[in-house]
Amino acid sequence: MMGDLKKRASFARVVNYVNNPKKARLIDSKDVRLDDNTTIARSMQGQADDKPGRKLKNPVYHISLDFAHEDAPKLTDALMVEIAREYMRRMGIVNTQYIVSRHTDREHQHLHIVANRVDNDGKTVSDSNDDVRNVKVCKALTREYGLHFSKGKMNVKRDRLRGKDKVKYQIYDAIKAALPYCNCWSDLCDRLAKQGIGANFKYNRNEGKIIGVSFTKDETSFSGSRIDRSMSFYKLDRLFGSRIAEGLEWQPRVPGSGFDGRTQPTRQDVASGSYAAGTFIGQPSLTGAEADGNGGNPAESGSNIVQVTIGALMELCVQPHQAKVSSGGGGGGNESGWGDNDNEKNKYKPKKRGR
Repeated sequence: MMGDLKKRASFARVVNYVNNPKKARLIDSKDVRLDDNTTIARSMQGQADDKPGRKLKNPVYHISLDFAHEDAPKLTDALMVEIAREYMRRMGIVNTQYIVSRHTDREHQHLHIVANRVDNDGKTVSDSNDDVRNVKVCKALTREYGLHFSKGKMNVKRDRLRGKDKVKYQIYDAIKAALPYCNCWSDLCDRLAKQGIGANFKYNRNEGKIIGVSFTKDETSFSGSRIDRSMSFYKLDRLFGSRIAEGLEWQPRVPGSGFDGRTQPTRQDVASGSYAAGTFIGQPSLTGAEADGNGGNPAESGSNIVQVTIGALMELCVQPHQAKVSSGGGGGGNESGWGDNDNEKNKYKPKKRGR
C-alpha cells in the first residue's frame, strides 16, 4: 500500500473529483451532509471558515491510498474503510469531517480521502512532518494487514503523473540512466545539464564540508534523498569515491579558510578539461527565494549553510597527485606569490595560537 498526501485550497474541486459517480462510490464519511457534492463541500468549507483567528490557506487534506494488484481479492469495502480510518487515526487526522470514496477507474484498487484540516473544535490538524509520517504509517499498515509492498519506482506509470510528481520522476529516471556512465560528480552534473537538470550542493562553511545535494528541473527542486534514498548526497558520494572530477578529490577546508560559498569561478579557474562546460545551469541565487529541496530556503544573510554549484566545489577540491610547488628563496618582485606590502604578507601568514 502506498499513500499520497496533499493539501489543497478548494473543497469543491477536490470533492467533485474524489466523489465523481462515474468512477467512484462513497464508502465512508463523518460529520458531513451527503445530499450531493455541493452540500459536502459547503459543509466542509463552512467549518474551515469558522476557524477562529487566521484562516488556513490550504484547509483540505486530499489523500489517496493505492493497493497492489495482488491485494484486490481481499479488499472489500469494509476492509478499505477500516484501513482508511486507522490511517487517519495514526496520522492525527481525528475529530474532523471526512469522506472516503473507492475508485474503480484504474487497474489497481485505490481510495481517496477528503478531510478537513480544521477539526470540529475549530483547531488546526497538525501537518508536522506529514510526508515522513505518511510513509511510516503506510508501511506499518501494509505489514499489519498482510498487504503487498510496492515493487518500486520502476513500476510507476509515468504518463499518469502530473505537476511536481512528474518532475520528480523525470529527475529520478535521468539520474538512474546516467549513473552507469559516471565516475564522479562532474560526470553526473554534465549529463544532467544536457537534460535541463541543475545540481546544487549545500555547503556548511563552519564545518567546511558538503552536507547535501538538490536537483532542479523546470524551477522545481528536490533534495536527492527525497527523489530516492539511493540518491542522497552521502550515498552518491560514496559511489563516486568522493571524487568531484577525474583526478580531483574533495577535501573539506578548515573553518576560516576564507571560502564563503559565494565564489563563482570561471571555467579556467575550475578545470582545464571539458567536464565543467555543462555544469553551470541552475546556479542558485543566494538572496532569492528558491527552495533547497527540503522545504527550506536558501542561505540567508549570516547563515553558515550556503548553496554552491559543482564549479565552486571543484575550486575547493585538491589534486592528490599534483602538489603545488612554491618558488624558493627570498627574491624581490611578486614571484613568491605574496602581496606588495607587509599587510598583504601578514594576511597569508599562519596565525599563532595563544597558549
